[in-house]
Amino acid sequence: MKSSTMMIVSGILAIIGGVAALAFPLPASLAVTVLVGWAFIVSGALQMWAAFSNDAMGHRGWVGAMGLLSLVVGVWMLANPLAGMISLTVMVGALLVFSGAARIAGGFTTYKGTQLQWMLVVSGIVTVALGLYILGALPVTGVVTLGILVAVELIVMGATLLAAGMALRSRA
Repeated sequence: MKSSTMMIVSGILAIIGGVAALAFPLPASLAVTVLVGWAFIVSGALQMWAAFSNDAMGHRGWVGAMGLLSLVVGVWMLANPLAGMISLTVMVGALLVFSGAARIAGGFTTYKGTQLQWMLVVSGIVTVALGLYILGALPVTGVVTLGILVAVELIVMGATLLAAGMALRSRA
């Protein structure tokens, strides 16, 4: 199969997955939570193995403790997926608030007087507002936010792959 065809097919599948996640955000959020839970478990187990399998490693206690913490968080998320969804949503909301605030600060400091200044400030305000909305509307937003974010990402990625595949095909 040609690479342009693979990109087009991948793009279409990503768009279909994104539309499905948008139509069913709760199961998509649950899938994200389960995936993140398993990622914490695997990461924690590998950290603990690294900490206690190598005598020369410095800070073994800290590495082992962080590994144990990751393991516990992963097990907790898998045992309580709804609570895990809420926790991940709080993290996403906080990340958006801090990311937006950083853009606003950058607009008024590093990029002051440039063409980027107001773009950064406006995008920062929108991002802060989105983060505050997500945090303010908990727990309702907690069960759908992750699924909607995954849906949007899949649709955007799918559209990009589709456009790139079609452009590649037209060049050949």
